[in-house]
Amino acid sequence: MMATAMGTVGSTIVASKLMGEMPVFIGAFLRFAVASPLLVGIVWLSGKRLPRLTWREWATLCIQAGLGSVGYAVLLIMGLALTRASDASVIAGTLPAVAALLSFVVLRERLGGWTILAIMLATLGVAVLSLDNPAAPGDSGQRWTGNALVLCAIVCEALFLLLNKTIKTPVDPLLVAATMSVLSLVFCAVPALFQWIHAAGPTLSLRAVGAAVYYALVPTVLGFHLWYRGASKASGAEASLLTAVYPVAGLLLSACVLGETIETQHWIGAAIAVLGIAIGARPSRR
Repeated sequence: MMATAMGTVGSTIVASKLMGEMPVFIGAFLRFAVASPLLVGIVWLSGKRLPRLTWREWATLCIQAGLGSVGYAVLLIMGLALTRASDASVIAGTLPAVAALLSFVVLRERLGGWTILAIMLATLGVAVLSLDNPAAPGDSGQRWTGNALVLCAIVCEALFLLLNKTIKTPVDPLLVAATMSVLSLVFCAVPALFQWIHAAGPTLSLRAVGAAVYYALVPTVLGFHLWYRGASKASGAEASLLTAVYPVAGLLLSACVLGETIETQHWIGAAIAVLGIAIGARPSRR
């Protein structure tokens, strides 16, 4: 279940690439507009209710929605408009390492030797992308701008994970997902309306709209369900290790769906990133 869930998450890279054919906030708004009613409906049917949260915890949820949900989605779409999905797939493999590094910088958590090695490997995996650029001559600057935006998206996602640790009141993951989706929908509404008015009602391609609807239904709703059902029966180390499916799935789908040519440095970069994930997922002796 968790491997399938991570496969759907990897497909978000392809979906985000296709969503780049529409204004970025309109695409993000459409995704959350489709996902929010479904998640809220599932919460209602489950009978779960949000516990009483402090104003600081509500502020944290709003920041999480702004950074880890809207920020990640928007930056990923913007980055993929400038770079290849195969590049983004390799960069996505750095998420666990970026989260570990930020936990050291922001939360002052201690980094073990294996974690430091995992961070170094993740950095090396991204650095490999600088080898013999397969992109057409003259667009390397645009490609690296796109890669930088994708990396910023990964940082936003890592901050989302870290901020979750600061919420002391236990909240069911399904409630968190529904709350994040609704808050993200609210945050996207004004920028999306502005883009719609500024573009005088842009023509939205069926492919881009279909990608946004797919993003909402499959990775956001189905992927979430599969991940947490599987995670309830697995160890934390197993869950961490299975995040390695994310970059690999993104890489394979970039070739199968988008027809991108996967170069040697992509395979090397992905292999190094996956090795870093495997090392970082080692169970602690404590």
